[in-house]
Amino acid sequence: MARNLPGFSRARWAGLAGGALVCGMLVACGGTEVDAQHSPPYPLAEFTQQTLDWQACAPERIGQDQEALLAALPDRTRCALLRVPLDYDHPAEGVLQIELLRVAAAQPQSRLGAIVFNPGGPGEDGLASALVHGMQWALASPDDVSGTQLREMSQRFDVIGFSPRGTGANHPLICDVPGTFEDQDSLTFDRSAENLQRAQRNAQRMARACLDNPLSAHIHTEATARDMDLLRAVLGDAQLNYIGYSYGTWLGSWYARLFPQRVGRMLLDSSLDVTQRLDDQFMLQDMANQRILDEIMLPFAERHRDTLALGSASELRAALLALPSSLKEALFDDMDFMDSSLLERAVLRMSAALGLDALMRSHPDADNDALLALVDSHLFAPVPRVNVAVARLARELIEALAGDENQAVKADWIETDAQGALRLLPEFTVNMAVRCNDTGTAGDAAYWLGVSNDQVARYPMVGGDTASKPCVYWPVSSRTIPPLSTIAGLPILMLQSRYDGATPVESAQATLAALPGARMILVENEYQHGLFPYGTECVDTQVANYFLQGTLPPRNSSCAGKALAGKAGA
Repeated sequence: MARNLPGFSRARWAGLAGGALVCGMLVACGGTEVDAQHSPPYPLAEFTQQTLDWQACAPERIGQDQEALLAALPDRTRCALLRVPLDYDHPAEGVLQIELLRVAAAQPQSRLGAIVFNPGGPGEDGLASALVHGMQWALASPDDVSGTQLREMSQRFDVIGFSPRGTGANHPLICDVPGTFEDQDSLTFDRSAENLQRAQRNAQRMARACLDNPLSAHIHTEATARDMDLLRAVLGDAQLNYIGYSYGTWLGSWYARLFPQRVGRMLLDSSLDVTQRLDDQFMLQDMANQRILDEIMLPFAERHRDTLALGSASELRAALLALPSSLKEALFDDMDFMDSSLLERAVLRMSAALGLDALMRSHPDADNDALLALVDSHLFAPVPRVNVAVARLARELIEALAGDENQAVKADWIETDAQGALRLLPEFTVNMAVRCNDTGTAGDAAYWLGVSNDQVARYPMVGGDTASKPCVYWPVSSRTIPPLSTIAGLPILMLQSRYDGATPVESAQATLAALPGARMILVENEYQHGLFPYGTECVDTQVANYFLQGTLPPRNSSCAGKALAGKAGA
């Protein structure tokens, strides 16, 4: 049995977290003065006049797997701490420290400003994403137009990442959970009243745990946007440019609405619908993920019947739905709907699940060890090299099933101490606090159960998570977002893939419609979440021209997506 907590499967959690490999945001702000029209009159001189102490970055803070990147540009890569008010309405009542990472412009004499990255989420740490972008731009190939432009961006912009409040090592939002969580199965495949009630009680326990931590009241998008404006002031830039991915588009929009006159060049990549509540719009992911399955993954398998022998798309869909619930959960819990480069792996895992189901039916008494032995002699696919790949994935599925049986809780955002007490970690807690604090949610638990029933009927492989909503048990938010009319004319650039599973194209189109001054580049035949740099001249040169020269494309423009994987198992 799998025990995912309130409806956050690994794949679904990646979507909520923005799931892009890198996420960022660029915001523009001018001077150190307070914007009297959009900001309350609070004294910030203590914070705006601080000096950042840029030092060599500690590899353990960025991630051990990033040491090579840290070493690539050692003279340009530095880290620092930014002091920000705990509460901008009462700045004397406490201080937080925000971690920063900067890859400095290679040609400071021609510097155009700073590009500040936010990794999405909410709840993702932004240090590594800025490092990856900084290195990617600096080391781009000089042999093509887009690579040359990326290198110029590295020469003329500082690339800055930060740990949003509640994340990072200094002031993480960690919530201690009294007691434990109830065993909970997939909300897609176990719709029993008992499982749904367990999920709702778990969501309530999570919300209460974080409400007991006083820091949670200060974790919301408005505060993070003001942190960014403070960063702009301390950097001494009149404008701060912004690239925001996924949740970063929501954060960028909020920043722009607070400080419209300080917005420089802003890219919203893989957009949320900024006209809707933050917490409520994630249910569109069910529709988008099912669309990727039905319109991309299953037809891909059909096109490769000679190497996979999975039949037509409709036959494969029916066979997947007929799998036992535990196996369906193991399959779809780790299904990646945000990285199109993993399309082949997703389809091969479907083959592995179907082959494993056949083994389990023909050997009903086999335990996991016996199943592992049976895999070695089973023919999963007619092409030998593909068969080897599918068999390996079948072993992973067996291990996942065994792990589910041996764990009451499985999530890398939950920590258990030596005494068995549970703690929720920032990847989850910041996500929950921001979603609940920003705009609250609509309806009570019964309302969302009804929505969940409808979603699972419409999207039978991925729907249903809305039955478990921590924000239902969170006090109503008092945050007030300035109207979108304040930024209606801003020349914002948007970038979106046609089949994005985390932030569907419908969300981006709603945002575009609300921003008459914005432009959007739509990448066709693509479901990659988080695009820039995409690796094609059509996309990357248009974005680079925007940042380097201020040139905007037409309001609605499109680029061809990169070819989907050609040979299954290649």
